[in-house]
Amino acid sequence: MDSDPREIELKLRVSPEDVATLQAHPNFGSTLGEPVRETLVSVYFDSDKFFLRNHGLTLRVRHIGKKRVQTVKSARQGAGIFERSEWEQSIVGNNPDFAVVSDTVLGPILTDDIRSTLKPIFKTRIERTTYRLNGGDTEIALAFDNGRIVATSATCAVSEVELELKHGNPAELFQLARTIGEIVPAQIDVRSKSERGYDLIEKPSAAAEKAFEPELSAGMAAGRAFTLIGRACLRQLLANENATKNRNTEALHQMRIALRRLRAAISLFSSVVNDARVDAIKAELKWLGGELAPARDLDSFVIEALRPLRKQQANEPGLISISRMFERERLKSYRRARGAVDSARFRSLVLDTTEWIETGSWSTSEDPLAAARRTMPIETLAAEQLSQRRKKIRRRGTEIGELSPEQLHKLRIQIKKTRYATEFFANVYSGKKKREPMREIPFVA
Repeated sequence: MDSDPREIELKLRVSPEDVATLQAHPNFGSTLGEPVRETLVSVYFDSDKFFLRNHGLTLRVRHIGKKRVQTVKSARQGAGIFERSEWEQSIVGNNPDFAVVSDTVLGPILTDDIRSTLKPIFKTRIERTTYRLNGGDTEIALAFDNGRIVATSATCAVSEVELELKHGNPAELFQLARTIGEIVPAQIDVRSKSERGYDLIEKPSAAAEKAFEPELSAGMAAGRAFTLIGRACLRQLLANENATKNRNTEALHQMRIALRRLRAAISLFSSVVNDARVDAIKAELKWLGGELAPARDLDSFVIEALRPLRKQQANEPGLISISRMFERERLKSYRRARGAVDSARFRSLVLDTTEWIETGSWSTSEDPLAAARRTMPIETLAAEQLSQRRKKIRRRGTEIGELSPEQLHKLRIQIKKTRYATEFFANVYSGKKKREPMREIPFVA
């Protein structure tokens, strides 16, 4: 199989009005040069049971005038926010040419039975305006996409800016994204057009997206492992953004989990990612957590305590009054949460954190000690962290009856971080012979 031809890009969600503002802006639009305008009609293929999607793949045939281009994409879990593997081939005809996929990631799983089930499932029609930006050794393709995704019984609009690094320094992608964000409220988007197309078919409710574990493996460098974990956390955070704005209680909960998991990852990898920006990143993540916390606290109190009590005491007038008071406070807390997620500070937090995870100085430092930590096998760091944290929990657990409420809270946080660590590192030990289970350790609820 060919080595992975990686596509490195950022996708920014904007409104059509924002696109017009950018193109007309004197300090931005005038620097873009001559555009290339195309109408792109892309037809996506899969089986009724979504065999390709379930294997992390997409297959499309793009119509560009009379030209037909077949593309296979593979988005590894945790990598899709920033990089994908992509195989592209000119073909003849409107249907996939399976004779040219043998050297792609699709080839090994494409049996005759699977081929017979593949059919068009949705399409996109995009008006794309592309500019090539060249500076020094870096070339970036900037594309404004406007159009629609169309399934059999549903459709949705597309308005976004794609920044694709053709070659050069990835940090310049973020600088360009930051320039755009200073002109219009552009937000990094983690959902691809294909994901949105599948959503149209499945018609999911405004469901919250839970965490998934990135595909770590023994021998992987610790720095690469942190990047994949960080991407997964950002994916979970951003995938729940819109539902949180619409007062989805579970989505807000998942945003807070994403923040806790990312902060735990920074702590676990502190010896790897300790650079000049880490404290600022942690401070902004803590700020966002604080903005979301009141809504989550009131959700828990109202849903888990107050409402069941009202059912038991339906005619108690005092409970009715108290319930109304807390519902008003809950509404205020959601307005606060929405204000935070809608803010320029949140958009900057997402961009800054993504940039730091991808291109922070911790990832490029030539200092021998920093480089050694970054390149150590992930199983070495995992074993060290799991051992240290387990010992601390066991030691504190033996004193649990004597701990103050504040100390119990700190112990609870330590236990939660250790749980996240075991989830992050589980794939590193896949296939290993299981040891005898450890004796149960005290847990603080």
